[in-house]
Amino acid sequence: MHKLGVTKVVVMLLALLATPVFAHNVIGGVYAIGDLIEGEVGFSNGDMAHAGLAVIITDAQGNKLGETVVEDEGLFSYQAQQRIDHHFTIDLGAGHVMNTMLPADELPDSLPGGDQQPVKATSTPAGNGNVALSGADAAALQQMIERSVSKQIVPLRKELQAYKEKAGLQDILGGIGYIFGLCGVGMWLRQRKQQKQG
Repeated sequence: MHKLGVTKVVVMLLALLATPVFAHNVIGGVYAIGDLIEGEVGFSNGDMAHAGLAVIITDAQGNKLGETVVEDEGLFSYQAQQRIDHHFTIDLGAGHVMNTMLPADELPDSLPGGDQQPVKATSTPAGNGNVALSGADAAALQQMIERSVSKQIVPLRKELQAYKEKAGLQDILGGIGYIFGLCGVGMWLRQRKQQKQG
C-alpha cells in the first residue's frame, strides 16, 4: 500500500512537470527597415501564426497608434509615423499572447520626434568621378542599405530565438531530473527508516 502511494505521487509529479515541456511558447519579433516595421509571430514548435490575426500597435502609454493583420507565414508589417517606442500585441488564442516592442532608436531620425537635419544637395566639379546625392537620393540609398542588412539579420534573429528555446527546454529537463533525484533520496531515507524500525 505504501509503495502504491509513492507511485501515485511520482505519477502526479510527472503529469504536472510534463505539461511545460510539451507546451508551445509564443515566439516572434519586430525589426525596422527604414520607417517600415516588419515582424513575425509563431510558436516554438515551428508553427507560424494564422493569417488574419489582429496586430494592435500602441505607444508606451497604451494609446493606440494603429492596427494591422498577420499575413501568410506569420508575417506582418506597419508603417511607422513617429519616432517613438512601438508596442505590438497579438492574441493567438488559447491564452497565447505575444507582446513585443520596437524601441524608438531603431527608427530613422527623419520621422517626427527624431532630430535629423535635412540633407542638403551638394555639387561637385564635373569630371572628377564623384557622384553628388540630393537629400532624396541619400534617403533612398539609406533605405536600400537598411533593407539589405535586414535580410541578413532576420535569419540570425531566428537562430538566436531557437537557441533560447532550446536552452529553456534544457533548464526544464534539468529541473525534472533534480526533482526525481530528491524523490529518490526521500524514498531511500524512508525505506532505511522502515528497515531500522522493523
